[in-house]
Formats: sequence, C-alpha cells, structure tokens
Amino acid sequence: MSKGRHQRYSQGYTQKSNTQVNHKKNKVHLAIISSLLFTPLFANAAEDAEINKTDLEVIHVTSQKRVQNILKVPITVSTVSADTLEESSAISLGDVDKFIPGFDFNDTSMTQGGISMRGISSPNISVGGDPSSATFYDDVYMPRAAQNVLFSDMARIEVLKGPQGTLFGRNAAMGVVSMVPNSPTAEFEGFIKATLGTDSLQRYEGMVNVSVTDNVYLRGNFLTNEQDGIVNNVTNSPWNEGTKVWDLGERAHSAARVALLWDISDVTNLQLSYDWDDLEQAPPMAIGISDYAYDNGNSYMGSTAENDVKNGVEARDMYGVTAKLNHEFSDQWSMKYVLSYRDWQTINRQDEDGTSDVSRYFDTSNNEDSDILYTELQINYVSNIINAVAGFSYSKEKVNQTTELNLTTDTYARLVTGDLNQQISDLSGGQIPAMDHMWNSSEWSDTLNMLGLGDAIMAAMGMAGAPLTADVVDATGNTTYDIVSTQLPGLANPGVPPGYLPAYLPNVFGPGYAGMAWQETVNNTGDFTNWGIFVDVDYAITDKWNVIAGLRYSQDSKDFTWHTPANSFATVPVNSVVAMQGGAQIPIDNALFDMVNYQASDSWDKVTGRLVTSYQVTDDDMFFASYSTGYKSGGYDSLGATADEKPHAFAPEDSTNYEVGYKGIWAEQVIANISAYYLTLDNLQKSVSSQRPDDEVAKPLIINVDKEITGIEFDLRWMATDSITLGVVSEVRSTDTKTPSYHNALGDLITAETQSVDASFNYTLTFDWMPDFGVGTTNFHLDYVYLENNNMSEPGLEAYKLAVPEYFLDTKNLNARISWANDNDNLKIGLWGKNLLDERHVVSFGDLTASILDTPYVRINRGIEMGVDIKYSF
Repeated sequence: MSKGRHQRYSQGYTQKSNTQVNHKKNKVHLAIISSLLFTPLFANAAEDAEINKTDLEVIHVTSQKRVQNILKVPITVSTVSADTLEESSAISLGDVDKFIPGFDFNDTSMTQGGISMRGISSPNISVGGDPSSATFYDDVYMPRAAQNVLFSDMARIEVLKGPQGTLFGRNAAMGVVSMVPNSPTAEFEGFIKATLGTDSLQRYEGMVNVSVTDNVYLRGNFLTNEQDGIVNNVTNSPWNEGTKVWDLGERAHSAARVALLWDISDVTNLQLSYDWDDLEQAPPMAIGISDYAYDNGNSYMGSTAENDVKNGVEARDMYGVTAKLNHEFSDQWSMKYVLSYRDWQTINRQDEDGTSDVSRYFDTSNNEDSDILYTELQINYVSNIINAVAGFSYSKEKVNQTTELNLTTDTYARLVTGDLNQQISDLSGGQIPAMDHMWNSSEWSDTLNMLGLGDAIMAAMGMAGAPLTADVVDATGNTTYDIVSTQLPGLANPGVPPGYLPAYLPNVFGPGYAGMAWQETVNNTGDFTNWGIFVDVDYAITDKWNVIAGLRYSQDSKDFTWHTPANSFATVPVNSVVAMQGGAQIPIDNALFDMVNYQASDSWDKVTGRLVTSYQVTDDDMFFASYSTGYKSGGYDSLGATADEKPHAFAPEDSTNYEVGYKGIWAEQVIANISAYYLTLDNLQKSVSSQRPDDEVAKPLIINVDKEITGIEFDLRWMATDSITLGVVSEVRSTDTKTPSYHNALGDLITAETQSVDASFNYTLTFDWMPDFGVGTTNFHLDYVYLENNNMSEPGLEAYKLAVPEYFLDTKNLNARISWANDNDNLKIGLWGKNLLDERHVVSFGDLTASILDTPYVRINRGIEMGVDIKYSF
C-alpha cells in the first residue's frame, strides 16, 4: 500500500474533484467548504478541499476509526474545521459549541469544564467521578481537569453524539469529543498571528513546520491568550496586600506543542509529540447578591464587586508526551498504536460568599496532582465488502486531591452563634432574641443575663454583685467566653431543666482570636484502572445496503481513600480548645467534616455494543438507523465521608439510544443532515449542593437521576450562489427526569419526583458571503445563536434564584467577522465581534454558603467584544 494511503488511514483525507477552476474561484469554494464543515456531512475532511456545484467530491473520514465515505457513515457526527476556528476566533470548546446541535460546553472554569451532550452534563470536581461524555486529544483520553485545552494549530474538532462505548469505551455514555491537532508534513510552512480586542485582549500565536531530513519532519506551535476581567474587584482585604488580586473574569493562558514525524518506510511512520499547557488566571467569579455584598447585592450585573478570597487563583501546570506508530501490513491490513503519559497539577481557590465581610469569609480550593498513562492498539481490515476494526485500550490514572474549606475565626464564630441561637430558642420558647454574632458585646451580655447566667459569671471573675454589661465584656476580652465554654455546668440557672444546654460549649471562644485562619481539608487519593477490548465490523450486503455490528467489553477498578484531619484552629491554645471533661482535652469540632480515615475499592464491568444499518438510496441520499449502548463506571463522592458513615460507591451510568437519520444533497445545492433519537440514561451521576439534617453547611453531593430524552437534530446548508452560503443548525429536545429525594442547599427536603420538561428549541443561523472585489479575497461571516432557557424547570428552585430574572433569559447571541486576504494568501486581516447585541445574563449560581451565611452569588457572561487579527503565513 502506498505511503499516501497510509496517511489517509491515520489522518483522514478528501478525494478532490477533477473539475478545474481558476485560482480565485478555488478560494471561494474553499470558504464555502469551510462553512459546510460545520456540518456532520463533512466530518474529518482535509483543509484543501475543492467543491463544484455540479460535481461534489467524495469525502472520506475516520470518525469510526476506519476510512469511510462520509455519505456512508451512519452516525451523527459533527466537525469544526481549522478555517472555522479561525473565522470564529475560537480557542476553546466553549467557542464552537454553537455550531453543533445538541452540544454545549461550560467553560466558566477551565479546570472544571463541563461537556453537555443532548442536555446531559455531569461536571464534578471529585476525582472519584468522571464526565458522561469522553474527551480525546490526539487520540488520547483526557480526564476531568485536563480536557479543556487551547486550540493551537488544530486541524479539526469532532463531536460524536449518542453512546460511543463500542469504539471509544471509557465514559462515552453520551458521546465523544475528539480534538485533532495538525501533524508534521514535508512542506515548509508557518505563520505568526496577533489578535487584539476589547478588555485589553492580547492573543499571540505562531507555528513553523520544517523538514529535518527527507523523511523526518518537525512542527512546533505556541499560543498565549490574556484578557482583562469584566468586573472590577474593589476589595481591600489586608491578607491580600502584596499579592495578585484578580478582577473577575480575567484570563491568562498559554500552550505550546512540538511534534516530530518520522517516515520510517513507505508503510511505517512514528510520531512523537510534547504538549505543554500553563494556566494562571482569575478563579471562577463570585458576584454577591446578598445584603452583605457590594451595593447590598443590587449591582450583580454591573462592573464592580468585592471578592476578598485569599490568594484566589485558577491555575494548571500540565504536560503530555505521546507516541503514535502506524504500519501497513498489506493492502488489507494495517495498525495504529498510541502510547501517552500526561501529568498535571491544578489549583482552583475561589470565593464562596461574594462579599468582603470578614465574618462571612468562606473560600474553597480544589487542588489536584494527577497523571494518566493511556495506550491503545487498533487493527484495521479492509476488503471489498468488509471494513473492520478491532483493538485494545488500557489506562492507569493516579490522583491526589485536596479539597480545602477556608474560613476566618470570625465566620466560624458566626456559625457557632447560629447553633447557640437555636439552643437558646428551644430553651426559652423563642422568648430570647437571636444574636447576630456572639462577639457583639451588647448582644452577648444581654443573652447571658436573660439566661440567668450574668451574676454567676461576674462572681467567677471576682466581681460579685456587679452587673454583666457590654462594657464589662469589652474590658475583659475573652474571659466571659472562656468561662461559658469551660465552666458552664457550675453556672447553669437552677430553674433551667437539665438537657437544654450542653455540659460545656467548647466551640465558644472570644473576639481576641478574630481574624485568624480556620481551614478544613479532605484529602483523597485514587488509583483507577480501565481496560477494554472491542471489535466493530461494517459489512456491505449490497452496494447500497450496509450493516454494522460492534461489541466492547470494558472493565474499571477504583481504589479510593479519604482522610480528614482536625481543623487548623484545633491546635490554637485557647481555653475552649482544652476544655476538660473527665480529664480529657476536648478539641473544637470540625465545622463541616468529622475526622475520618477510610479506604474503599470497587470494580465495574460492562458489555456495550451497537447495531447499525444504512441504505444508500441514490448517490446523494442515505438513510440510517441505529441501536447503541454506552457506559460510565461508578465512582466515589470525594466529600461524602463522615465519622459515622463510610461512603459507598455510586452506581454506574447506562445509556441506550435508538436513532434514525438522513444525509443527503438536494438539487446539488442543499446539504442536509437530519436525525431523530430516543435515549434513556439510568443512574446519571449528578452533583448538587445539599445540606442534610446533620450537616453544618451545604456540601456537594452525588445523586443518581434517570432520564428519558426525545429529540430531533438537523443541519441544513444552502449554497445559494457561488459566493453565498446560508445555514441553520437546530435541535428540539424534550426530557423526562426522575429525581430521588434530597435536601437542597438551604436544607429543604426535595421529594422524589418525575418531571417532564417541554421541548426546548435552540438554533444557530449562519451566513457566509465571499464577494469578488478583484483584489484579494474578502469573506464575511455572520452567525446568530438562540438558546431557549429552561432553568425554571429545575427542581426545588430556591427563592434567591427566583429573585434573579437574568437567570431565566433566553440566549440571543450575534457574532460577525469580515476578513481580507491578499492574492498570495499569505497576509490576512480580520475584524470581528462577539455578542454584538450585548446580551447579558446570569450563567450560574454559587450556593455553598446560602443557608449558613445567607450569601449566594452569581456568575455572569462577558458582554460585547470586538477586535482585529493579523496573520502572516510563510
């Protein structure tokens, strides 16, 4: 087999039309093809395609791990080309999801991004769980914190929807996203590019490809992206003096890649690559909507907020090394072997209260140090009637995660105040007013006097007969608090029935310890092993009718540990910490977690498969039907361990999908891709904020949810003229959800329910025009995105969410770009705009402290953006 054919197996190719057209017309057709590459019809097409309205060429793809005519690929697969990435100024998955029906990417956090496929998303900070859709980069599986990478010198992005367990295995219950970077070639080429825009956007990118020898090629690229935030952070907290305080939404991200391709022979090549990624930017934003936030929470859609998080940052330091070996045994047999190692460390320290109130300070930090070894062997067989692929994959992932919860002692004292208020209310039948904070001297003295403890406390301080007043509390500092925490049994009012107050209150401590740090941590480790074997056979019954059958066996094993030490304040030598009971020291209890030290192991396995049939009615029309199943292993809740209950593994996800579809070309002008599906997903692993009855505060909790989804997706492209292309990408989807009972972030019990959500209607309209002005090539691109909002259907909506109308707005996003390239096509200048209608809305809520501190917050989208880019190619 020829070297060219081998490259087609490993990279995919386009078979060009024989029609000859002039140079100018080629550019027009190239732009049209680029817009068409938004659609599933042209998945995996190479960038040098030519098209003629009367002679559409055959395009071959490798989306099913073998070379196939795209018109005979009976699955719903979408792709975004390199030209599209450039025309849309895209550098991440969140920039291109609008072009793909049924696909969404939440990139409010780069290290905790969330893929949504046909409405199913399972973002989770826990190292004990995985996303429901698998992400691959350069044929290598990418775990949670590694999946959101920059698009630097990318060939294309592929999105396969529906269960893909047969060919891709691990965690592909809902679909697969595959990012394909460019490989080295024999041709000398390169470019440098600068992009400048609003909010001080500065993006610089470059690439060079050279031949080291006549059979060794080297390709290197880099990209750096920086942009100011959209909300000024006006905090002046003393603990951030001399350190970087980020504005909300500020970005700083860089990436680079070096790849070496060695053509060992005409039938064998080896590629080695090194990827580097460095992220250090503002943490996910927290704009307070409470009375304690900036402007009493009334300016959450404005340009100013107060975030006093100490050393707040989102950072990731990551590198990966990959080897890919391709070999052809004969005209029928070939193989590909992939071996990769990736290592990363992340920090995500973010504000959880959205205020600068020291007595409501609460931040969390998710710190991870992980690595993964991934390898896959793929064997291909091709004959006149059979196109088969079989293989084996294996991954070994080791993770170390520390989840921090950081408070001030002022905040913890406020939590203690809440507990005291509840006890006192029970004692007095609600007759004694609640304290706002026990360090308020007048509230503290009034409460003690109402409890009948004032005289005894004054006597214990050697001032018998004098009244306990706020002035006395101020003058004596911690003394009254220490007496209450260590000597309460001797102070109890004889008229108080026993059992209303505890024998001691070790959590009570005075204002002399104000401003100190209170940190609690959960330390997790994980050792995860996954392996699978698969076979998939495409059999041509006739020249029009094909049947595909495939099976995969997957096995997952997970070893997990939890370790929760005492909080950092437990070693501070205050009287309340060393309160004595029976001669034993009593440390202050953890506010959120009990001291635990557990380990657990579990394993899961599953056989998944698919059965597909397709019929080519004409050369331009194909119908298909499919049945497929998917699987995501079970896992562990990293924050679920308590002293009384050892966590149990949550159940694996199982998906089943029935789908029918059509792909065709109408009147040699309209390209259509239409599919309808019915999908069931059992045991969706959903993360919610929950405050159970024994919890001091809300914590992330994994619950299992069942879903039934019915939907239609379609993508139509009309080549109206030689220079104008119109397109529409749309979906209609309805969902039935069965949710178990659970407590929400406010502690309210949400009963089990089955809920039907009316079909939501989302679409993207595109317009591409290439007028011929006689000088160079001009291209105008316009897209309009409409997403119907269904947040009102969330179960158990809290009152503070209902009070924010911007959370329930539909998305209406207009984007445009006009570019000009010279006749040599080596200089290109573009003007672009994003969100030109300046639509603003609330993206999500943070509710970890909503119940205990009354401090929920929101995240908002970036407004209008405009800029210019200049690219020089050589």
